[in-house]
Amino acid sequence: MSTSTSPTKQVRMGIIGLGLIAEYHMRSLHTISGVSIVAVSDVNPNRLQAIGEQLQLPASKRYAHYEALIRDPEVDAILSLTPNDVHFDIIRIALEEHKAVLAEKPLTLTWEEADQLKKLYTANPVPLLVHYKHRYGAAFQYTKQLLDEQKLGKIYNIQFRYLMDAFAPYRQHPYTWRHNLAKAGSGVVGDTASHIIDLARFLVGEFKSVAALLHTITPERFDPITGLPVKVDVEDLAAFHGIVGDNTVGTFITHKNAIGIRHDIEVDIYGELGTLHASLNNPESIRIVLRDLEHPGTEYETWAVPVIYNHTAYEDFVELARGKSVDRAPIFEDGYKNQWVLEKILQSWKENGRLVEM
Repeated sequence: MSTSTSPTKQVRMGIIGLGLIAEYHMRSLHTISGVSIVAVSDVNPNRLQAIGEQLQLPASKRYAHYEALIRDPEVDAILSLTPNDVHFDIIRIALEEHKAVLAEKPLTLTWEEADQLKKLYTANPVPLLVHYKHRYGAAFQYTKQLLDEQKLGKIYNIQFRYLMDAFAPYRQHPYTWRHNLAKAGSGVVGDTASHIIDLARFLVGEFKSVAALLHTITPERFDPITGLPVKVDVEDLAAFHGIVGDNTVGTFITHKNAIGIRHDIEVDIYGELGTLHASLNNPESIRIVLRDLEHPGTEYETWAVPVIYNHTAYEDFVELARGKSVDRAPIFEDGYKNQWVLEKILQSWKENGRLVEM
């Protein structure tokens, strides 16, 4: 990591999008020294007022439209927590104003938007971190170290599962923008598959091909305002496979109908020298077995994850905003390449699940 500015440089943060998740993000930002939240923006006037008062911000720093916040000269960096259909515009304006951005995933609504941003970013780059927060899981960071050290030798197969029960029928989850193709661009493909795509790229390498099966388990959900059913026009289950890295076969599944699994990512990696299992919900250890001719009966062992892997995306974003480089951070290029994989998954399904080369 190289330092070009003082690590104590103050970072004045503006937050766009004040849904309930914003309060989690604000608590995380408040733990970082030298960071202050100086402006907020939301289309909901009630949320804007409530969060503005909570942060004790003057009315002049409570923006009804995100563009005014981004162009505020007293804002150094942007935290974007909006639906996918405005990701492109927020990043575009931030590039114009040359301001750091912590952007929610996926990078954009469509591949065409990502490609346009790539041209703008190349001409005028800014510190930008895409919020693929799960690569910061301590067990996954340790797994990365072990793979870099060739502990498993050549990797033959990886299996990733990202499951939760948030959309299970018994929960009666209402219709939201995530169930709307025009707002979200896709369902779990952009929402949760994007996380395990990033994790696979981080651990093993780039996708070379992909074939997909998408499915909608719950075709209608009720409108929380009217109580009437609304058609869901995106998928809520995605299964796909392909070649990743150095001829590694990858298999992936994600959905939010897994009763009994509140929220977890499980990763299994099979190599010529052994097998490794890591989980988001078990950040303190991994399970690994290493065998060779001299030790054919070796069993699984539990290895403790070193405490050095205690990082967050927020900390790395602040470092980027201060002019430092962070090797582990998912930057613009990661978001751009991830968007290309999402595009190919959607293309594969539109073409009856055929294997699509990258």
